[in-house]
Amino acid sequence: MRKLVVLGALILSIATQASLESFNNRFEFVREEGKLIAVRDHSLSSKFSIKTYINYIKNELLKEQALMNAVDGNYENEIKDLFTDTQSLRAENGEKVNHIVNSMRALGPVDFEAIFSNEKFIEVMESFEGKLKDAIFYIDPQLVAKPDNASFFYKRNVTHKVVSWALGFAAKKLSTIPLLNTASYAIVQIEKMMTTRRMFHQNMLLHYLEVNEATELGLTKDEADSIFSSIYESRIEWYAFWESADAKLDWTHFGSNRFYQNWRVGTNKIRSFKGIYDSMDERVNFAFHEVNFKGERVLVNLVNNQNMIDSKPAIAYSFDNPKKIKRMRSVLTLARLGLSFVSLPAMIKDIVQDYMKSYYEQQQITEGALMAYFEQNEMIDEVKAVRSQFINPYAF
Repeated sequence: MRKLVVLGALILSIATQASLESFNNRFEFVREEGKLIAVRDHSLSSKFSIKTYINYIKNELLKEQALMNAVDGNYENEIKDLFTDTQSLRAENGEKVNHIVNSMRALGPVDFEAIFSNEKFIEVMESFEGKLKDAIFYIDPQLVAKPDNASFFYKRNVTHKVVSWALGFAAKKLSTIPLLNTASYAIVQIEKMMTTRRMFHQNMLLHYLEVNEATELGLTKDEADSIFSSIYESRIEWYAFWESADAKLDWTHFGSNRFYQNWRVGTNKIRSFKGIYDSMDERVNFAFHEVNFKGERVLVNLVNNQNMIDSKPAIAYSFDNPKKIKRMRSVLTLARLGLSFVSLPAMIKDIVQDYMKSYYEQQQITEGALMAYFEQNEMIDEVKAVRSQFINPYAF
């Protein structure tokens, strides 16, 4: 009997090590004299170039223009179908969906080849690149946690100043609406992508911290708690000095308290919506739960809503239609630029802009935890799908 117990423990140990292979390949614990001082993610690129984004967005825009010009004439209906999965939602969201369609159509006649090759446009973007590099690489780009410093990230939250400078510089240099709108859009998007990519990878780390014992990851419990605290400290807004003070006062528990508070919120959320699902399967981690919704096997997001109007958990992944979410987010990303070319009152534009962002901006960051779940369970196709629906060319 004792031999069977030992054999079972050995098999469990081997299985655990196999499931953590991706974790060990990705994350590095940096120590000085035995003390944990940093967590690094080797999959985060240490290089940054404006061209990465420019090439990406240019290709996306040109592909979308080609779709608009296709002879089948179903473009507008295809866009609407992405956002209207039921008749009730069609009535509620109809006006805003029409704004999305009109925003996409506004991109059709714009000569983006000329914009991206314009000398002044290139000058603005290169100047922005230089200043953003200085701000970003003030911190190791592969750093995801600094457990030995309770105010490390808060003191270095300076990229918003670079964006303000770049938008002003663009306004002085660029004389036409297409040039200025495209440059302003790119400046805001690039800074957002560079700052949120760390959060996506931190959410991957949170998954592993939750579902594995600290010792399985090569950590003590105190070290794991300090990593939780560093992750949540890094998310304190630059103006929220009071939150930074709270982190310093209780560094041991600051992060884990935040994490498990959010975990309980997720539990209450899925319970309150359980009546809309055909069946409830397993919860995979703090942020995601598998359900069957209208005959479709999906994973829903317990942290973020579907959008600002629809408060049910956002659908993060569909096993039956894994490409839909990527397509929807690609459209929304481009529609936010197209909206700048549409004639609407500024107040209406702001509402529509917020509506577009509310579909994906926070949801896709949380999905780092979903990608880690797929990665740990060696679900390769699902890993690729979640990677692709994170609309961020700097993410990996």
